[in-house]
Amino acid sequence: MSVNNDVDESLKEKKNSISSEERSVKTASVFGGDDAVDIDANVQYAGMLKKPPFGTKSYGMLTRWTERFCVVKESFLLYYDKSEKKHYENKKMFNIHPKGVIPLANCSIEKWDDTGKPGFKITHASFKTGNLVMAARNADERDNWIKILQECSKITWNNAQLGAAQIKQLEENTARINKERTEYIEKLQAEAEARKNETGKKEELERISKKLEEEKAAMQNIANQFKEEKEMTAQELLDAMEAMKKLDEERTNLDSASKELEQNLKKVAEEKAKQEEVLKKQQEEKEKLAATSNQLKSHLESVEEAAKRLAAEKHLTEQQLQEKEKKAQVYEEEKKKLMRSATEAKINLEEICAKRRETELELDRTSSVLELETKERKRLEKRLRLAEDSLKRLDVALR
Repeated sequence: MSVNNDVDESLKEKKNSISSEERSVKTASVFGGDDAVDIDANVQYAGMLKKPPFGTKSYGMLTRWTERFCVVKESFLLYYDKSEKKHYENKKMFNIHPKGVIPLANCSIEKWDDTGKPGFKITHASFKTGNLVMAARNADERDNWIKILQECSKITWNNAQLGAAQIKQLEENTARINKERTEYIEKLQAEAEARKNETGKKEELERISKKLEEEKAAMQNIANQFKEEKEMTAQELLDAMEAMKKLDEERTNLDSASKELEQNLKKVAEEKAKQEEVLKKQQEEKEKLAATSNQLKSHLESVEEAAKRLAAEKHLTEQQLQEKEKKAQVYEEEKKKLMRSATEAKINLEEICAKRRETELELDRTSSVLELETKERKRLEKRLRLAEDSLKRLDVALR
């Protein structure tokens, strides 16, 4: 009987451990979008924690701690961006697309104060990149997190298998006790039959018979209790198996969600690379435009210098033209004087002819000079017009 009591107490402890976890998922609602699937479900714990990058080896002033909203559901720790807290408090739902999922089955959860914060550490042999370290706001919150996480780490498939083995052992013990009870009853009946044959022991036989009936009733009660406990244990095992099924389904959903999240992150990375390539091309074009602008600026400076030179040449040419016009006026006056001299020199024909020839020669030379000066003036005016046209085109290009 002591073995059976131990088995009963063990089964009751397993029952309490399983029933202490909230297993029922009430409803599911889809609001649209890849990241908008929420589950209205009972969770074991939720709150804000700080988390360094996964696999951090040392902790100091330069360690980057990121605040995350964390949810404990069955044997999983899910963490989100801190903005998810407001959504959870308003709708009492948690998103099935977390930033990360930590399976807690068979994990070791213990205090970890090496970070200088009220933290704890989650370790498991399957964590290849290192342990997961997180920190709460104060020591009380840290202790609550550790207690909840340690309880959730007990929900494993091995525990469910252990419950099934204990039920099988209980059934075997029940069959053995029933066999012993039958043998004991048969033994008592044989003794009662033997005593019935004795004439002087009628009262003793009645007492034994009464005692036999009492023992029979007691054994029947024990058998009924074992039967009820067997049924209850079987039902509890079925509930545990159903809970494990639901956990497997949720884990599958979380795995698919994690894969989808990884694909989305990959697409974002590709898009980011494309954007960086576009920005690089834009930067190169900007540098080319800057070089072109510098070239145009230097060209403009050279054109301005050429315009200044042309303006100086124009001014000099105008001065030369003015001087030549003055000379032409002087030559014209001299010509008039010569004409008057020719009129007055009619008296002496030879002198007049000689002077006339000299005057004609002088006039020819003067005409040649005037013609050359006229051509030079036209050439300078043409250059001046070309310079003005260049300035106008340059002004239009700059505008």
